[in-house]
Amino acid sequence: MSIMSGSRGLGALRSRNRRRLLDLLREHGEVSRADLARLTDLSATTVSSLIAELSDEGVVTEAGLDDRRPGRTGRPGRLVQLVGGRGLVVALDIGHDLVRAAVCDLSGAVVSERVWTVDVEADDCLLRIAELVNELADTTAGGRDRVSRLVVAVPGVVETGTGHVVSARMPSWQRLAPGPLLATATGLPTFVENDADLCALGERAFGAALGLNDILHVVASTGIGVGLVLGGRLYRGSNGGAGELGHVQVSEFGDLCRCGNRGCLESQASLDAVLRALRVVHPQARAAPDLARLVAGGDRAAIRAVSDAGTAIGKSVATLCNVLAPQAVVVGGDLAGGGTHLADAVRDAVERYTKPLTAARISVLPAELGHRAAVLGAVVTAVEAELAS
Repeated sequence: MSIMSGSRGLGALRSRNRRRLLDLLREHGEVSRADLARLTDLSATTVSSLIAELSDEGVVTEAGLDDRRPGRTGRPGRLVQLVGGRGLVVALDIGHDLVRAAVCDLSGAVVSERVWTVDVEADDCLLRIAELVNELADTTAGGRDRVSRLVVAVPGVVETGTGHVVSARMPSWQRLAPGPLLATATGLPTFVENDADLCALGERAFGAALGLNDILHVVASTGIGVGLVLGGRLYRGSNGGAGELGHVQVSEFGDLCRCGNRGCLESQASLDAVLRALRVVHPQARAAPDLARLVAGGDRAAIRAVSDAGTAIGKSVATLCNVLAPQAVVVGGDLAGGGTHLADAVRDAVERYTKPLTAARISVLPAELGHRAAVLGAVVTAVEAELAS
């Protein structure tokens, strides 16, 4: 091994260890150096060196003495915590007619939130979105100088090599690379990620899958995607596009799908498919909030429609579980609104169609963060970008 390649290997190891410490601090809040060493299996010297480095960068600070263990002998250690308010990230979750925005600090605290109605198919939609980001950054306490990054979640494949978005549900975005356009218009370093991927990062760092290293996060909405976190790292595929569960064929002679194939899961179990079926009973059911209200109210038809979709999704998820054997499957998205019926149906299918030994070790959990999942996943992306810079 050359000195150069050995140096890169040591740098990558150090970066991974820094991420592990930050993950633990996000998960536990205040942690002593001794506990950080115990939880990571790193030496006390390595932990002290990394904490000193992060402290010099203003990412962490010491929060006082660890007096939480009665009967402990010796001098108490100092607690370490993330520095709230240091650097802010603007996170956007772009839907089909809504853009959700949040300003968060790097500890995950939400400073402010906004929801805008935006026609994403309009020719000037990116310029409009950039104007809204600038407005939000300018009105943030302390000014836009505190905002370090813009992270954008989109409902489509993001090609890792080019940054192009590929989405059958957003035709005008085909082959569009929104990152450079938004960066130029806002003056902020901009990162664009698939929405299910960011939801997975959010639920792992702040929600239902807190601290788990191997998870599948199912986002069942207009499309059906899976965010994959394997070995503690987001898995995007060789050029993006991993996790497109909605385009698994479940019926050889089923309906045509937006992707051009026939019988895809999305054509049977997406939000649109569920609403279409439900309108036989409830003609007024047109959007996700209508479905959520019916489910929360105990409507039999709505619960049945959601549960049937969950069973179909769960069968495909079970195949992934047999291949990947994750610790947990997290179930969220618009179809999950109003109760746990979607997650319950997915759990039943996973238990039935996954081999018993694997199924016994997998938890199927309702997502906890709701519409905040993607924006909090953006915080994780921003922290990683900060560490890499």
